[in-house]
Amino acid sequence: MKLLFTPGDDGIGTLVLSNPPHNTFNEPLFAERSTVEGILHHPGQKALILQGEGRHFSHGADPVRLREQLREPAFQRELDGGKALLSLFAAASVPLLALVRGGCLGAGLEIALCCHFRFAASSSLFGFPEVELGLVPGFGGPLFLDGVATRRAAVDLLLSGRMIGAAEAHGLGIVDRVCTAAALDQSAREYLQALVGKRTVSQVRAVMESLNNARRLPLADALQRETELFMGVARGE
Repeated sequence: MKLLFTPGDDGIGTLVLSNPPHNTFNEPLFAERSTVEGILHHPGQKALILQGEGRHFSHGADPVRLREQLREPAFQRELDGGKALLSLFAAASVPLLALVRGGCLGAGLEIALCCHFRFAASSSLFGFPEVELGLVPGFGGPLFLDGVATRRAAVDLLLSGRMIGAAEAHGLGIVDRVCTAAALDQSAREYLQALVGKRTVSQVRAVMESLNNARRLPLADALQRETELFMGVARGE
């Protein structure tokens, strides 16, 4: 798997999961931490679109390779490293929108769930097929799904292994918007432009940091940091 980043002149960058045709994850530690941090903090970027190369978002881990990795002593450490990368996405300093075409399965769905928004083509498919192989989602799926979908829907998807279409995923709260594949890119860019186009980089990042601090810091510390961010934005820093 490669991460291909293209900065946007309009402040909206593009990040591509690249391992066609299905953009499978051959290793759980799919990028260097410094690379991901550099992308998320790239100067001038106010939002990011995450998508797969070609027809699919991602089919997740390659099952044959995964069986081999389970016998490797370093696999658990690498799995934790991959999850740490997803934590960076979930706590990104800019809005992150997953643009889903085709299959969004297993680890692919887990990486989409850690984004702030998910826009999907009407023909796309979602699910956790790894349960049919005697496994469980192990890339943060239960944690990221909880709070997005209802607990009942989460239990159903995580244990049944069934595939659902974009319309059902939208009804469950997993997908925020559904449109044709041809209109998907324009729909996402128009939404992000309306969201951040008139905002400065410091405004966007101050809002995102405050939201993240609400989950990771004690209330008093989060409020104090919010004051610092407010003053910095007000002073044009």
